[in-house]
Amino acid sequence: MQYRDPSSDDESFIQPADFSFGGEPKTDNLGQAKSQQTGSDGTTGAHAAKKLTPWLLGGAMIAALVGVFWVLPQVVEKPAVASVATTVPAAATQKAAPKVEVSPFTEAEITQQRREVQQVLQEILQLQEELIERKVETWAAEEYFAARTLAEEADGIYRQRKFMDALQQYRLALTGLQQLRDSIPARIEQHLAEGHAALDTGDAAAANKAFDLVLTISQDHPRGVKGKSRAERLPEVWPHVVSGKDAFAENALDIAKAALEKALSLDSETEPAQALLPKVNAAILERDYSQAMSAGYAAIAAGDYDTAKASFHKAKKLKPTASDPDVGITQAENGLSKARLDRLFASASENEAQEQWHQAAEQYGKLLKQDGSLVEAITGKARADARAKLDDQLQELLSDPLTLGQSKRNQYARKVLADARALNADTPRLKNQIEQLEIALTKSLIPITVLLQSDTSTHVTIYHVGKLGNFSEREIALKPGRYTAVGTRQGYRDVRQEFVVDPGSESPVVTIQCQEKINNANNS
Repeated sequence: MQYRDPSSDDESFIQPADFSFGGEPKTDNLGQAKSQQTGSDGTTGAHAAKKLTPWLLGGAMIAALVGVFWVLPQVVEKPAVASVATTVPAAATQKAAPKVEVSPFTEAEITQQRREVQQVLQEILQLQEELIERKVETWAAEEYFAARTLAEEADGIYRQRKFMDALQQYRLALTGLQQLRDSIPARIEQHLAEGHAALDTGDAAAANKAFDLVLTISQDHPRGVKGKSRAERLPEVWPHVVSGKDAFAENALDIAKAALEKALSLDSETEPAQALLPKVNAAILERDYSQAMSAGYAAIAAGDYDTAKASFHKAKKLKPTASDPDVGITQAENGLSKARLDRLFASASENEAQEQWHQAAEQYGKLLKQDGSLVEAITGKARADARAKLDDQLQELLSDPLTLGQSKRNQYARKVLADARALNADTPRLKNQIEQLEIALTKSLIPITVLLQSDTSTHVTIYHVGKLGNFSEREIALKPGRYTAVGTRQGYRDVRQEFVVDPGSESPVVTIQCQEKINNANNS
């Protein structure tokens, strides 16, 4: 139990219980007895009292002086303790002993010791709170309660006012708690190691227990959370590990691979599966390589060069540094060369027929990479490139017909249209493009009436058309396209209005007027 020091100098220090001292003289009773005795002599006559009064006053003054200078110092310096000691047992004497005044130096030492005790106690309480938050009773109960016992013993010593001894004992308790706190990283690592060892042997119970301890010590510990998650999945993961081991022992390589990969898909850090899977893959590699080489040579013997080449490439992919697949590939390439050229020519011709000019040019390019001297491939690529360019131009013009009303754009469109007509090609895609461009060019030249509305105070201008002045309503004929109208007015903020004149839509109505006044301060 802790007590507070009643001293006004330092009220924050923990103090032992107050001690009670006996043997105090009862001056009040003695004074009362004397008063009663004086009262019993009050039967003397008034005449005698008047004669004795001056002498009594003088005697009282002399007695007071003697008491002050001689009797009082002896009474203060030598209190009547001996008479009490002769009549009271030793234990009672200790309790009844008067409180001895402590020297300033000793009091300072005690104050310093109390202050140090308070500092150590503060550290103890902070450490204890931290450890309790980490549920220390679960993972280090014996060491924790041993440290608490030291602190409780120190409390008892403190209550005996043996402050230095209590301070040493408190420091021992603090050291014990500090050692517990400092051991936390090592304990976490130990439990993590135990948990991972259990994971590697398939012991889900032990793994869960170990990672639970980690999370008890350090809530949300990243590796603890991860380990706990792995431990919870272990009952699902481990059967696949066992199945993979058994299948590998029986040379059922594909089954072993699937089982181990399934285990790793559930838990990518399963060490037994990580260790065994490379061995399984190596065995599968040797098997597949041998099968691919055998299939390649069998295909060459049968004249199936495509299959042969694919088989040799598969073998080369399995073993990139091996030289045998290169030999087989060369043999297959020689047989495939002519067939490949024929297929590329056929593909290019088909693309031309479907007016897929970019694809046709690509096929002719592949032919020239195979043999740059092929005249048919050279002329075919030139033809496909020209048609692809024209097709792109037509599509670009048709994608934005509103621009055809512009003079330069209109001239460019008519040139492209002339180039397209000059081909005299009776192909569906080109005919459709020519017809659409002719219609768009015709519409681009037909003006459309636009209704403009204003407030008679706003000066209106249309970019690339001209200044229209002030009006309340006005109609103007504009060719299809995109336009920007600007309104200006003295003392008002300028306005801009963009609008579109589209032959495929209704005639637009455009309102433009300046309404926002400009603050005079802004004009100064």
